[in-house]
Amino acid sequence: MTADDRKQKNKRAIHPTDPMAEAGRKILARQIRRMLSHEAGSRSGADIESVHQMRVAIRRMRSLFKLIGVYYRPKTVAECERGLREIARALGAIRDLDVLILDLQVFGETLPPQSMDALDSVIARLDDRRTVRRARLNKLFDSKRYARFLRRFRRLSKKSGRGARQMKRRERPHQLRHALPLLLHERLARVKAYDTVLPAMEDQTLHALRVEYKQLRYALEFFQPILGVSAGRLLGQVKAMQEILGRINDIAVFIDTVNDLEGLTAEQEAMLVSYSRARDAELVGLREQFYQAWSRFNNRATQRLFSDSLLVLR
Repeated sequence: MTADDRKQKNKRAIHPTDPMAEAGRKILARQIRRMLSHEAGSRSGADIESVHQMRVAIRRMRSLFKLIGVYYRPKTVAECERGLREIARALGAIRDLDVLILDLQVFGETLPPQSMDALDSVIARLDDRRTVRRARLNKLFDSKRYARFLRRFRRLSKKSGRGARQMKRRERPHQLRHALPLLLHERLARVKAYDTVLPAMEDQTLHALRVEYKQLRYALEFFQPILGVSAGRLLGQVKAMQEILGRINDIAVFIDTVNDLEGLTAEQEAMLVSYSRARDAELVGLREQFYQAWSRFNNRATQRLFSDSLLVLR
């Protein structure tokens, strides 16, 4: 790596003394690049991971604004959130079908040959629906509204101080090393507060907890380079919890989608009943797995990992 390369890398890296808005700008620049790198794949549908990765980049940026949006002008945050939300919805409509179709294909490996025609016909219907939704996504990508949003968003990420709220009192916490610990503590507290309502079997409660885990995960990922080494261990636990809750949420979406299908043949209905029963059985194991993992996460050892990761911010 040349001296110029190291200089450019250092400019892109976040530092404990960075103002919050400046750290956010650097993170946004990285996520915008990731988002755009998956646009072509999301357009074509050649690889379902493109939609997934583009959607994740957008989720991260929206999560970042939730975390540190107070350090930007309200109008800037509102404009960014509006544009990101529209793209996320279009991608999400496709992603739900991507995951369901893949899950049905895996389920098909357990079916007898006589049930495969029913499975294939259901998947074909879902694929037709996905094609329609991809056309809507591409229409959005081709719109002047999307192009205008990208221009503004890129400018925000490229110029230091653009969109940042002016600090009237310099002694108020505004650098990462001062403000970040409180923000991360709040993210962890929002997760741990669920010990007042757990154990709960309601999908709505577990979905809400999944969202909080996701916000905590993204916050840790954003700032892991300046946190202590224990942040990596904590992040691993958070990811594991989110994956379990994510699968539970996916199954709820799967069941809702297949239950809404109309005009099914008797063979198709029988196949989907079998599929739903298999997913219900999986849910039993997932919920048990979650509560075991929750008891390991919601303890003093996890709190120590979290506290140790913040000690370097001085």
